[in-house]
Amino acid sequence: MSDDGIDASCPQCGEPISGHEGRCPSCGLDFLDGEGGLSEDAIDAMLADAGIEGPEATPHGALSTPRWVRLLVGLSITVPMGPLVMFVVESVWPVPLLVSVFAFLVGWLVPGYLLSRWRVPTAIVALGLLLVGLTLSVTPLLIVGGRALLGTDASEIGTLGSNVVAAQTAFLLIGLVVVGLGAVVYRHAVSRREAWTQRTDQ
Repeated sequence: MSDDGIDASCPQCGEPISGHEGRCPSCGLDFLDGEGGLSEDAIDAMLADAGIEGPEATPHGALSTPRWVRLLVGLSITVPMGPLVMFVVESVWPVPLLVSVFAFLVGWLVPGYLLSRWRVPTAIVALGLLLVGLTLSVTPLLIVGGRALLGTDASEIGTLGSNVVAAQTAFLLIGLVVVGLGAVVYRHAVSRREAWTQRTDQ
């Protein structure tokens, strides 16, 4: 297909550039970079010509994932918190079903909402894993402490069985694995954010 009849104009000065490759003969704008792609000056000129501000005009804080996406990530990663909180509440005191459901929703929705305030989804996942891991690690201690505080007879509930030490060890080991995974993900998120910040500052 022939390109005859197509009149292109320079986005910076508006002068015709048909038949001129690489540079505008009027204002000297270079269209191509050293690798054959569009130069940064050409991109800026085209954005300005279209009435669109370039990335440098946008604050770094505004370049973030949409809130609904962050909320979805936060609620997804904190799903285990619901059963954990409900388990602790039911193990500390015999409660009706309505209270158990309320504990489940609070344990799930509140942490998810708070984590969604972070702008980077990877950081939300990392912090969610850390929260779940730490909660797992101390779950038996929370139950024993709650029973002691409220004077609950453990035989009325039976949760954790007779060997609390074994239960605490199991929860602690699983929790530490989750915490370690969260630490790895968080470190990755920080390194990616630092690399992105360096690129945008250049």
